[in-house]
Amino acid sequence: MIKFFKVLFFVLKAMWKTGKVLLFVAILGFFVASHTITAVAAMTSTAISAVAGTTSTVMGRSKKQAADLAASNARLSADLDIEKRRASNLVAENARLRRVDTVSFRGRSMTARDASKEVLESTMRRTSRSTVANVSSIPGESIPFYGIAIVLAATAYELKSACDNMKDLYDLQVAIDPESARPDDRNAVCALQVPTKQEVWSSIKASPQVAWDASVSGLDSISNSVANLEAPDFGGMWGRFADWISAML
Repeated sequence: MIKFFKVLFFVLKAMWKTGKVLLFVAILGFFVASHTITAVAAMTSTAISAVAGTTSTVMGRSKKQAADLAASNARLSADLDIEKRRASNLVAENARLRRVDTVSFRGRSMTARDASKEVLESTMRRTSRSTVANVSSIPGESIPFYGIAIVLAATAYELKSACDNMKDLYDLQVAIDPESARPDDRNAVCALQVPTKQEVWSSIKASPQVAWDASVSGLDSISNSVANLEAPDFGGMWGRFADWISAML
């Protein structure tokens, strides 16, 4: 049995060696035939061309796909640049609109609406307080001679409120429309001075009729009832009263 396997082994080994020799001879023969026999050469050339053509087709498709991908990337990049510029323009426009709506009010940056709101609130507060003070002072102002001090105090308070209101309005005008801002009205109101009690009494004593007419003339355009007031009799009784008041000063 062992001898049988040994014999089989040697037979297979011999066949393997013989097969390699035959394969080499076949390859060599085919090589020689492809260069000497026309039909074999043509068939070999066709096979090589087919393989090369297939490879070339695959490479051509790859190049086309790469070119298409590059073109698509270029278009996307161009679209992205356009969107970036559009976004940048929108940001710039938004900033411009914010600057247009923003004013500098007394050294502070704020919207025109906020500046107007601040001025309106302060003006309304002053007007309310001044009106209440003015009405409350009427009884005291009506006291002969002694009421002059109350009249002057109330007038000074009103004048201060009016001056502050004019300052606020002027500052708002400067913030919103600097070219049209004119300080003349503000300066005219703030420059007014309230006379002293002695100055008022001296003018009344010197010429009460002139003082009366000047007051009525100043209020004529405000209230028709003032224009219709009958002028007091500044005769002998008034003279005696004035002398009595003067003696108390």
